[in-house]
Amino acid sequence: MMARRIGVLLALGTVIATGTYVFVYLYRWEWNRAILSATLFIAAEVALVAMLLTNRLRTVQARLDEGGGDRHSPARIVRAAAPRSRVTFDWLASRPDRMTVFVPVLLAGGVLLTGIAWVVERVARVTAGPAVDQRIISGLDRLQLPANGFLAPVDDGTRLLRGPLVR
Repeated sequence: MMARRIGVLLALGTVIATGTYVFVYLYRWEWNRAILSATLFIAAEVALVAMLLTNRLRTVQARLDEGGGDRHSPARIVRAAAPRSRVTFDWLASRPDRMTVFVPVLLAGGVLLTGIAWVVERVARVTAGPAVDQRIISGLDRLQLPANGFLAPVDDGTRLLRGPLVR
C-alpha cells in the first residue's frame, strides 16, 4: 500500500516538473529540450492514468468477490444472459476427432496454390519475354548518343550562343 502511494507521488511530481519545464523551455526557445520534456510529461501522465485505472479495477474486483453469493450480482446476470455455445460446423459435432483434417487440407491447398502460381509465372516469363525485351530496347533508343557526338557543330542557329569549343 505504501509503495503504491510512493509511486503515485513520484508520478505526480514528474508530471508537475516536466509540465513546468515544457513551458520554461518553450519560453527560452529551446525546442529540443521542450520536446524531450513534453515526451517525459506524456509518459508520466500515461503511467499515472495506468496506476489509477489499476487501483479502480482492484476495487471493482474486490466488490465482485464479496458479492459472489448474491443471486442478483452483475457477474451472475451476465453469465445468465450469455448465449449458449453452439457448434458452427455440424459435421464436427458427430466426430470431434475429424478436426485433424484441417491442417493437412490447408497445407495441401497451400502447396497446390504455390504450384499453380509457379506455373503461371513460368508461362508468363516465356511468353512475355520477347515483347518485354522489344519494349525495353525501343525505350533505350531515345537515350542513344547523337551520331556525331556532343561536340560536333550544329547548324541550328545556336552555335554562337554556346561559345567557343574547348579542346
